[in-house]
Amino acid sequence: MNKNILYLLVLLAVAVLAGCEETVKLESEQVEPKVVIEGLVTNENIQHYVKVSRSAEFYSSGDFTGVTDAVITVEDDQGNVYNYVHNPSSAENGEGYYLSEDAFAGQIGSTYTLTVTLGSEVYTATDIIKPVTAIDSLEVSLNEEEFDDPEDEGYFYEILFYAKEPQDTEDYYLFKFYRNDSLFLDTETDIYYANDDLLGESIDGIPTAGFYKLGDKARVEMYSISRQGYIYYNDLYTLLNSDGGMFSPPPANPRSNLSNNALGYFQASAVVSDSIVVE
Repeated sequence: MNKNILYLLVLLAVAVLAGCEETVKLESEQVEPKVVIEGLVTNENIQHYVKVSRSAEFYSSGDFTGVTDAVITVEDDQGNVYNYVHNPSSAENGEGYYLSEDAFAGQIGSTYTLTVTLGSEVYTATDIIKPVTAIDSLEVSLNEEEFDDPEDEGYFYEILFYAKEPQDTEDYYLFKFYRNDSLFLDTETDIYYANDDLLGESIDGIPTAGFYKLGDKARVEMYSISRQGYIYYNDLYTLLNSDGGMFSPPPANPRSNLSNNALGYFQASAVVSDSIVVE
């Protein structure tokens, strides 16, 4: 008897809830596309680049749209001004890429200011080139654990990285790894960055990304970045690798050095690199 009464009460509750059902339509506010600026000046004597694009709308698909009509200059704290030209070699994938008209080498300790003029809007950013420590050596190491995976197809070798980190200064670094001249990541959302507290006094045999096979060429690039750059890459990594769970921080654009609400970052760095062939 009690079971029948309970069953009827459950049916009644379901009927009441069903009768109260109402479709709620969420309105997603469309946000105007934002300007995205990415630029890099290093102490290498090359034509440096700036990329300008616009972010996509919420429901659109595809990559960002390159901007081709910006006016771009970079000026150092000694009064030298470098003009940039859009895709001067008419490269197939060069839309939105600007190169400095002349090759120049950034100077360690100097501050560089980027100015991007787009119509009536002006975007600026400033960064300083910090010193970078030297790479002592790279070493090839056989990782026997990789033998157990039949899909590795000979990718049994890892590259170990050695360097000394000066402890009398506050330093921040960005690392890029290449396999046969192609940028190499463990996962597509990886960013390799560190401060000197994390690295300690020595970078003593730290493995780089991924694995290599015989005959592969490995290259390591080490960039000095400012504290502002470290904060940007830390924010970007957190955003890219957030699982969206209830304990994850709410998504937010990485803190940038660009003015006028532009997205992206303008980076000034000293860079060192080293290469090794897996033999």
